[in-house]
Amino acid sequence: MNVMFKLSKIMLLTMFVFSIYFQHANAKKLVIAHRGASGYIPEHTFSGAVMAYALGADYLELDVVMTKDGHLIVMHDLTLDATTNVEDVFPGRKNKKAKYNVIDLNLNEIKLLKVHERSSRQTKDASFPSRFPIEAQIFEVPTLDEMILLVKGLSKSFGRNMGLYIELKAPEIHRKHKLDPAKTLLNLLKHHGYQDASDPIFIQSFDSETLKSLRFEHKTRLRLIQLIGENQWRLSATDFTYLKSKNGMKEVSQYADGIGPWMNQVVTGIDFSGKAQITDLIENARRHDLLIHPYTFRADRLPSYVSSFEELLNIFFNEVQIDGIFTDFPDLAVDYIKNNPRN
Repeated sequence: MNVMFKLSKIMLLTMFVFSIYFQHANAKKLVIAHRGASGYIPEHTFSGAVMAYALGADYLELDVVMTKDGHLIVMHDLTLDATTNVEDVFPGRKNKKAKYNVIDLNLNEIKLLKVHERSSRQTKDASFPSRFPIEAQIFEVPTLDEMILLVKGLSKSFGRNMGLYIELKAPEIHRKHKLDPAKTLLNLLKHHGYQDASDPIFIQSFDSETLKSLRFEHKTRLRLIQLIGENQWRLSATDFTYLKSKNGMKEVSQYADGIGPWMNQVVTGIDFSGKAQITDLIENARRHDLLIHPYTFRADRLPSYVSSFEELLNIFFNEVQIDGIFTDFPDLAVDYIKNNPRN
């Protein structure tokens, strides 16, 4: 009797997992423009956002950092060195580590800067040599408020909505400066009419405590995504190794609607038969009906196990059956989905 009962439980669990799998397989796949159309225009600029919209992205991914006077600006790094001309404008404002922190400048000072294509950590050369010329400094740093107004304006004038996918960068570091980016973000989104789970907004963070605070203390109904990195990256105090486990995914499901894993945490390669080697993370997440939006898909920086961007998309959309991707090249992902209706 006990054996039959255990078999029945296994069969029910298997049926449940497969039902979730097919539910996600048939849902619309999201194309999330990573920092805008950053494969073509420097990241986190108005122009990059407009191009992402024109290329058909479903969501615009925006990282936000706070200025000294408490404004949310759209910037990936906590420092300004890699993507702006801050060294030319404020040559004497370096910190003890010879870097320029966003949090050390007020908004008026930030607005004096120009954004350029990202430079590498080791040199002043472009991180992606084939992209927009790094010497061109013609873009300004947007505030999140300005970017929201831009996207809402495009949605009105063209009649197609593009959602916002917002990452709170290093909230624990902001708190040390007596700034609360999570609360500031919720207030700004509320001001623009975004409060419900049905609104075209995702809030993401690597910091699990911040997401828990948003869900349980601030009582937000907006959709939350737990980003997953590696512990050695030291992105937050969050234990990513634990989060990737069965128990970790169960915990994530209590406060978040999905996960944003690093793509290498999802697929590790291709086996001798040509099939993707998919990690347990996918099954662990699907068991709790979590959305899966891996990062970052770049046509000019492919994993070693594929020879083309289309091959990479085919693996993740068709074999892994993820729900969406962060990509620097939204047009390529949009075209792939259009040309492969089963996605």
